[in-house]
Amino acid sequence: KVLPGAYGCQIQQVQSQQYALRFFMDCPDGATRNDVELPAERIYFLSSCWNVEDERVLTRAVKRQKEMEETIHEITQQLDIIEKEQQDNNLFQKALKFRESVDLVEKRGKLKLQLQELEQAYPLQSGSVIRGPNNIMFAKEGVIAVKRLRGAMGTREQYHWIGTFTYNEFFEDE
Repeated sequence: KVLPGAYGCQIQQVQSQQYALRFFMDCPDGATRNDVELPAERIYFLSSCWNVEDERVLTRAVKRQKEMEETIHEITQQLDIIEKEQQDNNLFQKALKFRESVDLVEKRGKLKLQLQELEQAYPLQSGSVIRGPNNIMFAKEGVIAVKRLRGAMGTREQYHWIGTFTYNEFFEDE
């Protein structure tokens, strides 16, 4: 037996319109699936969604992702060339190339961090999102969790992941 629950959204990234989507259902008799058994409690579902009313925002993010990936690839090629040239250089030339290599490695590292931030903020992997109603895109997979109270006098909430769930498709009211 499952009782109705509630849901809520909280903005995570203003620029990308990313929201944390949370909902829960109460299981007054507990729940069992395969070898997992849960006592009577509230089950939480945690996911993300994006409001993509303006498709141009997503198009610009995909373009920026490709540019960053290309630049990272070019830097890696430059580093490979420098490494091959090092074999034939004298000590002074090796020192100059070492400084150039350090600059390139730092630049590549910064770009990789920026790329990770971009990929977390926008739904860029088409296979990992599903289009829902009203121009909302949902992360295809989310986390199922239970809440436990910890800390002094049980005042600190902790979510414990117990599994995952997947959105397969959305049905709109007719």
